[in-house]
Amino acid sequence: MRNSDGDRRETPFQRILTDLEGQIARSELRPGDLLPTRAELAERYSVARATVDKALGELSRRGLIDSGSGRRTLVSSAVNRSRAVTSVGVLWNWPEDQQRQGGDYLDLLFRGIREACAEYLLEVHFRAAPLHTWPELVNNKGAQGLIIVRPDYADATVIDGIHAANVPVVLVPGVLDEAAVPSISSDNIAGTEAAVRHLCELGHQDVGFVGLTATIPDHFERLKAFLEATGRRNMAVRPEWICLAHERNPSRFRDHLATWLQEDHFPTAVVSCDFMMTLAVLGRLRDLGLNVPRDISVITFDDPAAAAQMHPSLSAVAQPTPRLGYRAIQRLCEIVAGGDVPHVDRLPTELIVRESTAPPRR
Repeated sequence: MRNSDGDRRETPFQRILTDLEGQIARSELRPGDLLPTRAELAERYSVARATVDKALGELSRRGLIDSGSGRRTLVSSAVNRSRAVTSVGVLWNWPEDQQRQGGDYLDLLFRGIREACAEYLLEVHFRAAPLHTWPELVNNKGAQGLIIVRPDYADATVIDGIHAANVPVVLVPGVLDEAAVPSISSDNIAGTEAAVRHLCELGHQDVGFVGLTATIPDHFERLKAFLEATGRRNMAVRPEWICLAHERNPSRFRDHLATWLQEDHFPTAVVSCDFMMTLAVLGRLRDLGLNVPRDISVITFDDPAAAAQMHPSLSAVAQPTPRLGYRAIQRLCEIVAGGDVPHVDRLPTELIVRESTAPPRR
């Protein structure tokens, strides 16, 4: 947890891992090349030897380096060059209104994708269209692999079809457990746990939850984690305090909240698992004459720049959104090159505490 808005950096372990993995993928380090010594890496990254050992151990587990007792570490001769990848496709199926109003998230995600493609010298084709149109990216644009952006559980059949056609594919964000393809996601469980723990430490026991349709993997995980985290703490969660909007159009979120919190007994805090939904939540609370945080605390998932500028500024579970996009390209390149990648790759979230959360008055 952090109480300021300073830079959010990767951990030293992640930085070493990402740097060396990228150098190998870009052929800056080739099969048989010696890596710097552990002492040199520790000095370069200003870390302890144990951190270097942990990063090298993970690279060895992924089959990228060879090392052993009494000999130098070198790039594995079995590494296939991901530079064989020249073109990738990015496909997402968002309604126009959702894409426009949710632009901050997509912009950050696509920024990470573009940065990775620039580093790996890849041509990238972005396409907003139904997922079943994927052959156009592969057959007409020459994409050697696909990134599917925020799939729905209902998309599993199409995704299985892509996999069956031997087209490498990575999902980001969102984990489809039953799908055979790998996915990149934020650690929704840890992020939600941090939000609930923060509210509990402030003294809140009556907590509500607002989210999107549970058919979206990330939002389902946050709802499940919320119920588990509040249950472990014996915090009260009444059914009428939970609102799930089966809607992907941000302009209609406010409509779905029109009958939420009708009774006199309100929760003292609310967890909202989407920033655009949080804006609708704040509007609904104003309609009810409730002041944030005096009457009710609010904590949101996602931390766009606007969250810190609002009055009150929003406490938020921040996701490493550009890094999600970057990591998706990394994993896609590894798959095309014939490497093994984790089925689920989760990146850490961070709780940012601001003005919208405070101890309850009652």
